Amino acid sequence: MADHPKKICILSDTHGLYDDRIYWKEAISLKKAGYEVWHIFAGNKKEKGITKEGIHYIGLQQKTFSKKRIANYLLKKISPSNLYKEILKEASEVNADVYHLHDLKLNRIGEKLKKLPQKPKIIYDVHEPHPENILDYFETKGVLNILKKFYAAYIRWWEMKNTKNYDFIIATEENVRDRFQQHLPREKVDIIYNYTNLQDARKSVGYEQKEYDAIYCGGITKFRGAWQILHAAKLAKEKKDDLKILFLGSWFPLELKNKMLDYIQANDLTENVILHENVPYAQVSDFYNKSRIGLGIFLPIRTHKIILQIKIFEYMNFGLPIIGSNFGHINNYITKEKTGIAIDPEKPEEIADALIKLLTDTRMYNQCSKNGIKAVDKKYNWGVMEEKLLGIYGKVLGK
Repeated sequence: MADHPKKICILSDTHGLYDDRIYWKEAISLKKAGYEVWHIFAGNKKEKGITKEGIHYIGLQQKTFSKKRIANYLLKKISPSNLYKEILKEASEVNADVYHLHDLKLNRIGEKLKKLPQKPKIIYDVHEPHPENILDYFETKGVLNILKKFYAAYIRWWEMKNTKNYDFIIATEENVRDRFQQHLPREKVDIIYNYTNLQDARKSVGYEQKEYDAIYCGGITKFRGAWQILHAAKLAKEKKDDLKILFLGSWFPLELKNKMLDYIQANDLTENVILHENVPYAQVSDFYNKSRIGLGIFLPIRTHKIILQIKIFEYMNFGLPIIGSNFGHINNYITKEKTGIAIDPEKPEEIADALIKLLTDTRMYNQCSKNGIKAVDKKYNWGVMEEKLLGIYGKVLGK
């Protein structure tokens, strides 16, 4: 009798079912390799089923108590409902061979999962530098600023404490990997880069047929250059009055969108700047194929000096020359692969000059475009990481 396939249970509480890394890359790769894959996640409702790609899923309802981030966080802390007890219960019933944790707070149940009767393996996938996120994204003053620093330090300690007995730690870039390797055996920590899996979605669209001069895709925040891009659009319009820049994503906080719309209207940019809501992952390629340039205007906060943005590889895949910040990973890829122009993200005039340069210098544009596509096809594609991911699973399971 043939052996039953090994069962993998993916857990997330801040990423939905169809997250690009968790679902379209890791889960699908594991399924293709013959594993039985489950995903338990927190969402807006309770649900259960199997996707058309064959991934089993269980959605648990995540309660929202306040639209204000800090208030919602505190209210969830004192709420009698316990999401993590529910996740633990459902995960235990799956009876998996490996539990793959994708979010920080899931470390509350990591050791409990490891003690289940079947003695499963635990993998922790670290998407973000969590202490830096707390310091950057929770805006505080006075005594709250001091408390925030203590809390960030506590989270750094707590994360390490909870992961010391796990079987493997996956990071998305070098800084976080090195942080874990300082506390854990080096052979138990490695990187799975969030390379693109959209090569098949790339279309040959002529420069003149493209609809947008530039695209920003992803979470839209003041820290990710929302205002600098708007100011740059105003400046660049003076030299190219039919300029079109697309924002594609979700706004954080929600009221930022209305403030941006006010600026667009006040500065006569309604024909030049398009604000488009987030779309399903499968539809993002349509907008990349219609765009000429990719924007990665990340302000120099702690988090941005560490994280490796997926949009770098997506822009390159679709032949979009990149205008990006002159620090961190995005600067390294722009410089190393010669795929665009690195600028000071706090200077809209540099963004505007780079836009006009790429839109008027045909030779430079074409070279940057070709360099990006070549780099993705050769080394920055998910196929390379899929092989590495399966190698980690084989190692963890003793294959």
